[in-house]
Amino acid sequence: MLGKPAWIALTTLSLLNLLNYADRYVIGSLLPFLQKPETEGGLAITDSQGGWLYSAFILVYIAVAPIFGVLADRGRRLHLLAIAVALWSILTGAGAWAVGFWSLLIIRSLTGVGEAAYASVAPAVLADEFPPSLRSRVMALFNAAIPVGAAIGFSLGSLIGVRYGWRTAFLFAGVPGLILAATIYLLRDPPRGGMDSKPCNHTLPNMLSAIQLIGHVRWSLCVLGYALQTACFGSLGFWAPSYLQKIKGVSAEESGTIFGAIVVITGLFGTLAGGWWSDRWFKTDPAAHLKVCAITSFIAAPLILAVVFINNPYVLWPTIGAALFMLVMSVGPVNAQLVNVLDASERATGMAMAILGLHLLGDVPAVPIFGWISQQYSMNFAFGLLPIFALLCGAVWWYAARNEPPRVRDSALV
Repeated sequence: MLGKPAWIALTTLSLLNLLNYADRYVIGSLLPFLQKPETEGGLAITDSQGGWLYSAFILVYIAVAPIFGVLADRGRRLHLLAIAVALWSILTGAGAWAVGFWSLLIIRSLTGVGEAAYASVAPAVLADEFPPSLRSRVMALFNAAIPVGAAIGFSLGSLIGVRYGWRTAFLFAGVPGLILAATIYLLRDPPRGGMDSKPCNHTLPNMLSAIQLIGHVRWSLCVLGYALQTACFGSLGFWAPSYLQKIKGVSAEESGTIFGAIVVITGLFGTLAGGWWSDRWFKTDPAAHLKVCAITSFIAAPLILAVVFINNPYVLWPTIGAALFMLVMSVGPVNAQLVNVLDASERATGMAMAILGLHLLGDVPAVPIFGWISQQYSMNFAFGLLPIFALLCGAVWWYAARNEPPRVRDSALV
């Protein structure tokens, strides 16, 4: 019987995930304001520079994540996380004082130091609070905050940017994290491996053992598919407001509010649907998590491509919604798969290394490449290339599912 601490941890850490993605995507909705000339209150940022505002943050984030992962597996995970959350919140607000592209780039990059702890620590803590039979749904609930947070970021930037300016939007985005940091510090840190059927290996991980995870075939295939999915979703999420305005003729306020609402609705229900479907299928098929990821990615690809050819808003918005719904259905299952294939003693380290891999091979190169292709050819052409990532991630996950060992079944229903 699960007690209150498990559900309190899930709620608090989900709110943290929401704040993280609100901060990450607010820059996308503020980009049209930042691209205005300095005489109009902007920073005269180009498309290529705009892409690096996202990717420079991710580069710092993924470089520091393995360090936080190893430290978390060796000590007090939630105390470390609380300090990191407070740091990133302060740095988010500091974006309001940027005076040009380089100063904003440095500030946004440094927020990655603060955010590096959450994505490695949170799934490891939740895996120690909930049994494997619930993990896909738990990870779905935790990650349902991603589309909600992204939508808040889109809407926050658009609405506050229009009314009060982009500097105020950065200040507003930084405050809630300071409150949440104090809450996280007071949460209990559950016993490692307390919900697993096999005993926890109490060997403390180090940076060498973190690097050796690359040789873990099941973990590596899962991360590779996740990286390709992140390249697709990250590029779509970051560039969608600008794409809708420049190519589809949607106003700045509409691109933030309507797209944000679609991200919330489809993302919330899509993430939860993927977790529910995956957990039910997992009872009879140990490869269910990977199969759900593959199937939904294959369906998403033609829907994304269709957006390029649709101009009627009554068809455009539902098509975007359907594509996003399918993309986010993989989030719960892929995170459940990642924690399931790792020993409890190395989960924070393994999730941190997964962060490194999925971003280094995913959205870090993809988002600025999209901007470069947009600048060299056209934004419509760049958008039309995104379905390739969805097809590739589906193929990797399906291959991994075909090779998933049946012995996972023994501990699947703990």
